[in-house]
Amino acid sequence: MKKLFILKRSIWTLLIILGCSSAAARNISIFVANDLHVMGPELLVYEGSAWDNYINSSHKLEDYSVGLFQNMIDSILLQMPDIVMLPGDISKDGEKLSHEYITQELSRLTNAGIKVFVVPGNHDIGNIENAQYFDGSKRYKAENITAEQFAEMYASFGYEGSVRDENSLSYAAEPVDGLVIIGIDSHSRKIGKKTLDWICEQASNAREQDKQIIAMMHHPIMEHFNGQTEMKSDAIIKDDENVRSRFMEAGIHTVFTGHFHTTDVAMAYNENHTDSIFDITTGSMISYPMHHRWVTLSENLSRMEINTFVTDSIEGHPEIVDVAKKRIEKNINAKLESKGVSFMSSVACQATFLHCEGNEDEADGVSLIDSIPSIAFIFYPEAWDIMNSLLDDVTFYGNENQNRTHDLKLDIKLREAEIKVEEEEEAEEEEVEEEVPDSIREISADQEDELSYNLMGRPIEEGTLGIVIQGGKIMIRKNP
Repeated sequence: MKKLFILKRSIWTLLIILGCSSAAARNISIFVANDLHVMGPELLVYEGSAWDNYINSSHKLEDYSVGLFQNMIDSILLQMPDIVMLPGDISKDGEKLSHEYITQELSRLTNAGIKVFVVPGNHDIGNIENAQYFDGSKRYKAENITAEQFAEMYASFGYEGSVRDENSLSYAAEPVDGLVIIGIDSHSRKIGKKTLDWICEQASNAREQDKQIIAMMHHPIMEHFNGQTEMKSDAIIKDDENVRSRFMEAGIHTVFTGHFHTTDVAMAYNENHTDSIFDITTGSMISYPMHHRWVTLSENLSRMEINTFVTDSIEGHPEIVDVAKKRIEKNINAKLESKGVSFMSSVACQATFLHCEGNEDEADGVSLIDSIPSIAFIFYPEAWDIMNSLLDDVTFYGNENQNRTHDLKLDIKLREAEIKVEEEEEAEEEEVEEEVPDSIREISADQEDELSYNLMGRPIEEGTLGIVIQGGKIMIRKNP
């Protein structure tokens, strides 16, 4: 009993000396969802022809947005991740009432101890045409919010207590020791020079301090298939090549994005192929196939595991995924019919679904090209390059940078910053070792092998961080 008492007293003494009263290191879990497009319930005054006409022309599920959002909040509270990231287009069209409703519900997460981070998308700020009330057969303007109001309303969801960029709604936060999240404001589809400089400065500072970085923004930083910007002119950020280059130089290598409502991971290289960056875009929560991501960071922040899931039902609507799929199909058919190319409807729908779902090549998407009438390639020869890139899931198809990355499940080894140990830190560690109580040294006296042990003398896995005993010596292992 006396030895046990001495052991306990010695452990507490060591913990006090080292200031190690924090919880043991563990994996960090992150929930990522994009393009929620939540419409505040008060905007639908009375159902009627105005609302029906709007929904019939939309490929999204705005009429289910509240139920889907509530389902998301409830699911998060059940699984309790450490962090939630929402990269833009949180509201339907920037309505003040929608933002008030969203922030009220997100407070349920922060009240439960979950850290929530948001950035605005192009549907969140400014005088947006479709920000309206629906009142029977009438539609009339609803109040929007400004950039300043966005930062005020979402203060608890990234902006409060973070390092802010004075030229935009970008910020840098450190929710977990050693992990910096850089929220990038791209709601205008561009990043100003001063803001880009600020972002890179924050990233460089984090890397110099041996910290890992995750960035998030609404617009993708690269095309995910050839010709994507021809299909949708605002599909990616402006000046994308320069943005990617600057990000890589500053140490940003993973960026979570949205906007295009598809689930896809693309990768780009720097000019001499010595560095790379991932653009991890996630499909919308209110359009097919209704994906969201779960990201796990290893306890030493050296690995990132990404998994993708489907919201396959909500209360009262078990068929929600089928509804979402049919709405996209209806929208595509109507557009192609209006252009006089309805013969392309079947192929266009199949190609869209495959790209939304991700990993087109595994579903043999390339075989769809054989179904495309030859006349389509005669009138639009660029289609051959676009369809091969899209359906074979190849980014930068046909050039030296082409690659294919798994869209749904990915394990990324994060870049390791150079560890710089200052002389005073080394001296401090030596001083700590000298102060280790004799009784602790006695515990390790019989453990002269290469195995590692905790302070209770039990074997632990190689690479475990914190206070360990190895070769009869007490040491402190830090993040690599």
